[in-house]
Formats: sequence, structure tokens, C-alpha cells
Amino acid sequence: MNRHEREQVERDKALATSIRAELDWHALIDASQLAVDVENSVVTVAGTVPSMAHQLVVIDTIDSLDGVHEVVCRVDVKPRVESGHSDTELRGIIEQVIRWNALVPEDEVKQSVSDGWVTLRGTVPTARQREEAERVVAHILGVRGVTNEIGLAAPVLSPDDIRHAIVEALERHAAHQARDITVVVDGNRVTLSGSVESALEKRAVLGAVSHAPGVEAVCEGLLVQPR
Repeated sequence: MNRHEREQVERDKALATSIRAELDWHALIDASQLAVDVENSVVTVAGTVPSMAHQLVVIDTIDSLDGVHEVVCRVDVKPRVESGHSDTELRGIIEQVIRWNALVPEDEVKQSVSDGWVTLRGTVPTARQREEAERVVAHILGVRGVTNEIGLAAPVLSPDDIRHAIVEALERHAAHQARDITVVVDGNRVTLSGSVESALEKRAVLGAVSHAPGVEAVCEGLLVQPR
């Protein structure tokens, strides 16, 4: 093992310690039910939580910490107490929640439920709306998981206009790292390549892109490289 590899191992150990401390501190998380492993700044978290909402809290908590490049979630949802809702009742609750959410076009989103697992379908204008639909459903008691099959409407702007709008958005939301990001638009798909300083900044960049109508961000080339 060379010096660089030894330093990475030490960083991983320190990061794992920080993550466990943060999970222990968080009032909504039972850290005793979770295991954390870190390799090359990629965090794998496994275990059980009582709801999908708790699962998202775990992911967001880890993802917000400095030094985290990526979070791999292997956390299962195992409710401590059954919600008492049948799949039919759960479908009705989801329909009401989506109807009362101003960010999700209710007429465009359809859903089905099987043993507490929700599948979302339909078409919405932006990736942000697709993410919002999944988020609101995930926070409903009794939902064990969500498969998001919502598609995006065809973009109303040309690829050049989309690229220009995204570059401007990145400059507004993440000015200091925007110059390190290359944007390529192909139809309704956007490929981002380059580097950001943290997983939190990566999420900010993807959030800015997700507001563009008809655009789905592809981030395989977006690397986290702390400076």
C-alpha cells in the first residue's frame, strides 16, 4: 500500500466515524439499526428503518456531510407497526396527497400499489416535479417503497436554448464550480461532466438542472473532488 492509499484509508476511517456520530445525534434515526462502510469516500449504509421517510432522512443526512462522494443505500423498510391501510386505502391517500401538492400536476401522475409498494407513472414537464411526486408519496405512513416510472415531456426549447439556460442556472446557483462543469444536451437528456467539491454541491448542481422543462440530468461524468 502506497502513501496515497494509506491516506485514503485514514480518510475513510475518519469519515465513517463522523457519519456514525451524525446518525447517533439525529433525533429521527435509530443508528443502532444501521451499519456504515466507507471505501474511497463512497458510503454504503445498510440495516432497517420503520418507514421510507426515515430511509430518505438517513440518505440525506449522510449525503450532507463533508467528504462524502456517493451514498449507496441498502436500508430496508420494516415498519414497527403496520399502518392498517389496505392497498386500496393507500391508493386513495396517495391520490389525495398528490392532489393537494401544488408542485405535482395531479392529472398527469398515475399510481398503483401492491403490498405497500407504490409505482408512479405518467408524464410531467420537469425532473423536479418527478422527484417531488416521489418525495411526497415516500412520506406517507404505510409506503414501503416507490418505483418512479414518471417520464418527462418533450422539451419545448431547442438543445442550444436548454444548454444556455442550464449554464446560466449553474452560474446563479453554483457560481464558483460552474466553470468546471461541461453541459451537453441531446434531445431531453443532459450530460454533466467535470468536478464539484462535495456531494452537497453535486446535489445543488443537479437541483438547478432539474428545473429545466423536459430535461433529465445524467450525472455519470460529474465527479466529487475536494480541493
